[in-house]
Amino acid sequence: MISSIATSFCYIVIFGAIGQAFVPHKFTSKLCRQELKMGGKSLADTQAKSSKRKMFKSLREKFNKAAEIPGFFEVGSEQVDIDLYCKSNKDGSQIGDCPFAQFIQLVLQKKGVKYNLKPTISSAKPDWLLSKHEGKMPCLVHNDVSMTDSLAIAEYLEKTFPHSSLTRQGAFSYQEILEKTSGFFPAMSALIKNADEGKDAELAEAVEAQLDSLDELIRSTPGQYLCGLEVTLADLYLLPQLFHAMVALDHFKGIEFFHMEGDATRPALESYMERMLAIEQFNDKRVYYSVDAVIYGWKVARGEA
Repeated sequence: MISSIATSFCYIVIFGAIGQAFVPHKFTSKLCRQELKMGGKSLADTQAKSSKRKMFKSLREKFNKAAEIPGFFEVGSEQVDIDLYCKSNKDGSQIGDCPFAQFIQLVLQKKGVKYNLKPTISSAKPDWLLSKHEGKMPCLVHNDVSMTDSLAIAEYLEKTFPHSSLTRQGAFSYQEILEKTSGFFPAMSALIKNADEGKDAELAEAVEAQLDSLDELIRSTPGQYLCGLEVTLADLYLLPQLFHAMVALDHFKGIEFFHMEGDATRPALESYMERMLAIEQFNDKRVYYSVDAVIYGWKVARGEA
């Protein structure tokens, strides 16, 4: 199950002048699906799969350990006037697994806008966040403006920093895509959090219907992205949700809809996911959080941690 997802995560180890950091490499089917070679001869399929699993486990452990280093998510001392408060891990040292905070980071990264990232534990939320926004996160603060709704934040950033537009009209507008895909995350979340096995079949059917709808939507679009030829807010909004679904549906419910090997069940959707999981912004060390973080976050949601 999760090992099939794990084989898609490859990492580059970068040694810099100051210490070292492990940065997740781009998701790419060509690299992750090619056969491993040894001594000029291909390994047997079972040996190759075993080797890939061992390689991933080792590198994932190294990355997760590196991410615990204080300052791993910092970007230097340059003065920046945007703060992004977001869910953190247990001790507040790094980001948590919130897909909506990740969406905002993707927007900021795509526009090249610099910002301070402030992972925040519940007990350390500032008073103004509690009084003004009921402690809700993600919360973006820019000059005297603060807001918490992720789509409202994205649209504010689009208007405030209009370069590298993420709202260009294609075959669909980004608002139309958001409306068409609005049922995906609630359906996925309901299934993952469900503890009554008797309801799993019905909830799984609803998720499968949403996945079919996504596949059909992508096939109907004259381009590589949801609105057409260019990445928009709709793509960046859906990407973290698909990442969560890919990991959590497999881990908790045994549903694999993104296949690393063999024929794709939904070719358009799976090809789209390959493209999006490979974008530079998703793989930036400030934006990325691990598979383990996703699983832990959903364990908490399920009342298991």
